[in-house]
Amino acid sequence: MKQQLASFVGLIACSLAAVSAHAQTIAAPSGSVSTTKSRYEATHEGSTSVFRRDPNVWVLTPEAAQRAGMPTEWASAELKGVAAAAFRREPVGAEMDCGWGGNKNACSPVMDCVLELYFDRSAHPLPWREGSPVADFDPTYGSSGDHFLINVGYSPDPVTKATSRKNKLLLRPVFTDPETGQALKLRTVGWAFGYLRVLAYDREPHGSYSYVKLSQGCSTGRHDGAAKTIELISETNTGEPIKTYYTVTLPANWVKRTYEVTEKARADDERFYQGVFKEIQGKNGGKP
Repeated sequence: MKQQLASFVGLIACSLAAVSAHAQTIAAPSGSVSTTKSRYEATHEGSTSVFRRDPNVWVLTPEAAQRAGMPTEWASAELKGVAAAAFRREPVGAEMDCGWGGNKNACSPVMDCVLELYFDRSAHPLPWREGSPVADFDPTYGSSGDHFLINVGYSPDPVTKATSRKNKLLLRPVFTDPETGQALKLRTVGWAFGYLRVLAYDREPHGSYSYVKLSQGCSTGRHDGAAKTIELISETNTGEPIKTYYTVTLPANWVKRTYEVTEKARADDERFYQGVFKEIQGKNGGKP
C-alpha cells in the first residue's frame, strides 16, 4: 500500500512539473513555425488555467518591454525618465463610503488612482534623502488605524520617538536636494492632479530598477491628446518652483488609455448615484 501511495505521489509530482514547465514557455509543435510565448503572455493571454489578471495600464520603453517579455504594443520610445509606468484604480484598503441618500447600507468603495514608476537605477539615478530606509511605505493608507489610531492621535512612541522608528515616510521627505538637503516634491505639469503623494518606495527591489508608488487621485477632466509630465522640484515658501531636478514624460497614447479607465469608472459611479436618487424619490412619493 505504501509503495502504491509513493508511486501515485511521484506521478502527481511529475505531472505538476510538466504543467509548470508548459506554463513557463509554450512552443509550437515540431516542424511548425515557432510560436514561443514569453512568461507574461503565457500566463495572461488565453491561459487554460487559473491566472491572476493584470489590472494595470502599462507603458514601457522598448528595451524594458523586450526584457520583461511584455506586449510590444505597450512599448513607447516617447516614454522618458523611467523604464516603465503602471496606472490603475484600486480600493483604499477595504474602506467604504456609506450613508448615501440617508441609507447607512448604501455604500461605495473608496477608490484611488495610483501610478507606479520603475526607474533604471543606472540611467535614472534619483536624489534620495541621505540616510533614508531602503524601502518604506505609508502605514496609514487604507489602514484600520483610520478607525482606531485616529481617535487617539497618530504619533510616534514617546519613548522611542521618531529617531528609532523604522518607518519614516510620514515624518521625513523621500527626496532631497543633494547639496542643501531641501525637501523635494513631485508635481504634475499639464494635467489636473497637482502634487503627487508618495505611498511607497523601494530603492532596490531589483538589480536594475527602483520603484515609487504614487497617489494621483481619480479626477478625470478632458483628455487633450497631449503627453503628460511629472517633475521633481524644490519650492520657495510661496510655492514657486526653484529648480527642477528630474522629469518624467508619459506618452499621449498611454494617457489616453488611463483616461478611458477613469471615464468608465465615472460612468459606473453615476449609475450608482442615480440608483440612490431613485430610491430617495421612491421614499418621497416620486418627489426629489
